[in-house]
Amino acid sequence: MRSRLPAYVDEKALSKKYRVEIGPIIRAWKHGRTDQEISRSMGIDMWKLQQLRTDLQKAHFRYRLRKYQTEKI
Repeated sequence: MRSRLPAYVDEKALSKKYRVEIGPIIRAWKHGRTDQEISRSMGIDMWKLQQLRTDLQKAHFRYRLRKYQTEKI
């Protein structure tokens, strides 16, 4: 069975931090929904969505950097 999110994303910690379920939000982003649509349909502040997106981008960047550094050695 495949996980919904990559291993480097801690779904529980982010859900607790933002007090929302992030799985449906990420799936909505993957299906091409805009932040405004997600905010309106799920009742989440735009600020929370922007911060969540930033945290996910940072996690992805750290993962790619770690992967690059281990391949280089």
